[in-house]
Amino acid sequence: MGPRTRSIRIAGTAAALSLGLAGALPAAQAATGVQVVAGQNLESVTIEDSTGKLNEQRLRDALDELDFNEPTDVAIYARNGEYSDDINTKTLEYAKSSHPEWISGKPEDYGDYWADGLFIITLSIEGEGDGQIGTYFGEDRKVSESSMESIHEAGYDDFNLSRWTDGVIAVADQAAVIMNRPWYQHPALWISTGVGGLVAAIIGGVALHTRSTRRKTFAEELHQGTLHLTNVTMDLEETELAARTLPSASGHAAELEQRFTKFMAKYRACFAAQQALEDSGKKERSGSEGVRFAKEFRETAQSLDLTDDAIIAAAALYTRSASWEEAWHAQTEPLEEDLDEIRELLNDVEPELMGSAAALASYREMATTQLGELSVQLKEESITVDQALDGLSELRAELTEKLDVFAQAQIEVYAESAEEKADMQSALKKSRYESGAYDGRSGTILDVLNPASMYWRVGGYHHGYSAGVSAVAESREAASSSGGVSGGYSGGGSFSGAGGSSRF
Repeated sequence: MGPRTRSIRIAGTAAALSLGLAGALPAAQAATGVQVVAGQNLESVTIEDSTGKLNEQRLRDALDELDFNEPTDVAIYARNGEYSDDINTKTLEYAKSSHPEWISGKPEDYGDYWADGLFIITLSIEGEGDGQIGTYFGEDRKVSESSMESIHEAGYDDFNLSRWTDGVIAVADQAAVIMNRPWYQHPALWISTGVGGLVAAIIGGVALHTRSTRRKTFAEELHQGTLHLTNVTMDLEETELAARTLPSASGHAAELEQRFTKFMAKYRACFAAQQALEDSGKKERSGSEGVRFAKEFRETAQSLDLTDDAIIAAAALYTRSASWEEAWHAQTEPLEEDLDEIRELLNDVEPELMGSAAALASYREMATTQLGELSVQLKEESITVDQALDGLSELRAELTEKLDVFAQAQIEVYAESAEEKADMQSALKKSRYESGAYDGRSGTILDVLNPASMYWRVGGYHHGYSAGVSAVAESREAASSSGGVSGGYSGGGSFSGAGGSSRF
C-alpha cells in the first residue's frame, strides 16, 4: 500500500536539492543592534532583556538552528516582575511604548492585533525558579490554547531551575514546531489506543519533532524511496513489454498506456533526485525542506512502483496470460480485505449505531456475493475485463458511501458539541482526501487510475476516526486541566491579539 500519487516535478525537486538546499540555513550575522537576519524561515530576532539573565548570543545561535514552518519574526522580552503582574498587559504596554512595529499596522485591524508573522516570548522573572511565561502571536501565527500550554510547558523544568536561557530556547523550539505546522505533522493524525494513551501520544509526540527526528525521517524516506525505485528498475523490462500489449480500444488500458508515456521521464528524474538527496549534508537533512524533498522523492518512486504493478496486471488480464487469475486477485484483494475488516469494525457498537451498522453488515453480505459472481463471470469470459473492473469499482464506491453514513452516525454519538463534531469531521476528511501516514492505497488498476478519495478503505476510515477521537480527547483534557493559559489584556481597550501567559 502507498500514498496517493501527487503531481510533482521531480526534476525541479532534484534541482532544488542540488542547488538550493546547499546554501540553505545560513548562519545569523553577528550585527550591532537588536535585529538580525537569522535561520530558515526566521526573518528576524529581537531581544529585549532588562534582567541581565539571558545569554543573548546563545539565544541567537539556538534560534538560528530552529526551522519555523513559515517566515517568522521572533521577539524575546525579559523583565523583572511581581507575582501580581498581568504580563499580557505588561507586554502590550511595552510594545506600545518601545516597539510599535509589534502591533499590526493594517488599517482594517485598527491596532487591535499583533503584527502578522510575529511571535513574542515574554519572560517575567519574580525570583529563583519563579515567574511567568507568556507567548503572543500574529493572527497568521496563532495557535490553540492547548497548544500554547504545551509551548509554555516546554520551558517549565528549566525555568524552575533558574536556567532562564535554556527555558526560553525550549519554548521557542516547541513553538517553531507547532505554529503553522503542515496537517500531516499534527500529532492528532497519529494512531494510538485508549484516551489516556491518545493524549499522552499527542503531548509526547510534539516534543519528538527535533532536528534528530528530522534526520531520521529524511533517512527513512530516502531508504523507502530507494527500495521502490529499485523495484521499478527490476521490473522495467517487463513493464515496457506489458505497456506495448495494452489494447488501446479498452478504456482502462488506454488510460494506463497514457500513464506510461510519462513513466520513463519520471523514472529518470527520480535517479537525479535520489543522488541529490544522498549528497545532502547534515544541515539539509535536519531541515523541514530537506525532509519535504525526501518525502516527495519517496512518494514519486512509490507511485512509479504502483503504476508498473497496475500496467503488468492489466496486460495479464487483457491478454489472458497464464498469470491472469493472479492479476485479478490483486485487483479484488483491497475489497476482500475491507469486507473482512467490516466485521471487526462493527464489533460492540453502541445501541445508537445499530441502524448504520446493520446497513454496513448488509452491504458486506451483498458485496461478498457480487464479488464472487464477478470473478466467475470473468473466468467464463461472459463479461469483459473492463466490465469486471467497472463492477468492482461500483462495489468499492458503494462501500465508501456506507462508511460515510456510518462516520456521521459515529460523530453524532461521540461528539458533545459542534466544535467536537467539526474536529472529527476534519480528521475523517483528511483520512479520505489527503495522503498521510495511512491512506490505504495499493498498486491496483483502479487505485492507480482514480484519485485517493474515490475509494475509502476501512483501515483508512478507522485511522480517521481514531484521529478524530484524538483531537476531541486533547480538547477535553485541556478543558479539564486545573492549570491553563490566562488570556486577555487588562486596560488594553479593544486589543485582542492572540496569546496568553502561565505561571511556572
